[in-house]
Order: sequence, then C-alpha cells, then structure tokens
Amino acid sequence: MQQQQQQQRQRNLREACLASNDTWSNPGRLIVNHDLRLIFCIVGKAAGTNWLRLLLQLTGNPAAQLLASTDRSSVHGMFSYYLGLVSLQNATQLASTPLKDYYKFVFVRQPLERLVSAYRDKMFRAGNYVAMRKNIIRRFRHNPSPRCMDTLDLLAHSFNVFA
Repeated sequence: MQQQQQQQRQRNLREACLASNDTWSNPGRLIVNHDLRLIFCIVGKAAGTNWLRLLLQLTGNPAAQLLASTDRSSVHGMFSYYLGLVSLQNATQLASTPLKDYYKFVFVRQPLERLVSAYRDKMFRAGNYVAMRKNIIRRFRHNPSPRCMDTLDLLAHSFNVFA
C-alpha cells in the first residue's frame, strides 16, 4: 500500500513539473564538483557555509582544505577557485548530459527559523551590516537613543578589529 502511494506521489510530482514553466527567472548558481560528480544548490541561512567547507575538504586540495578552515566571508569569497559553478536557465538543463548522472542535493530550513537566523546574523553578528542596522532602527523605532546608535558603531569597530 505504501509503495503504491509513493509511486502515485512520484507520478503526481512528475506531471506537475512537466506542466509547469521550466524557465527560471533568476538563473541560480549551483556548486559543482566534477571529481565527485555532485551538484549542490546553496540556500542562504541553511548551513550553506558548512556544506561549502565540507566540499572544499573533499577536493583533497591542500589550499582548498586550508580555505575551509578560514572565516565565513573568505570561504564564500574564494570557494569558486576550487569548486565549479554552473549557471543554468532551467531545470531541464540540470537533467541533461553531462550533468544528468551527477548527484544533486539541496538543504532547506524551516522558514521561520531561517528568518530569525537572518535577523540575528544581520542585526547582531556580522560587522558589515552596521549601516543596514542603523537604517532599520531609524525606520522602525521612534526616537532611537544615541546610546543604541553608539553601540552599533562600537560593535562595528570590534568586528573590524577582529576581521
């Protein structure tokens, strides 16, 4: 019974995909490792940095492995030197030769957790978002205290010192 249900679900999924428009309005960049024959679609705030680190380690390249142990911004800024990028216009290209035999994967996260994580990251962790923080505070807080704005400047300075 369960096997029949699963087969029916797969048929429904195939039919829905065929009926939908296959063109992507914003072609995604997919990370590819040709040696391991895999393609990874990175989704923000869903452990993408950790997966990039793992893929860099799996290359076996000492320089890539060293990059994997560095800070997050370096990993995101330089991974493309060791891992390939594929830009596709539609899902049909992903299923075509030579990519059709590659293992394809993506990790997602519960949307509310992802939103909270992005908020925490932008408002409390990353030093390069101070201007954005100030704009958000000015826009949504009536009469923000100078202490609040000074704290943001201090926070930005501490990030720059340790970067």
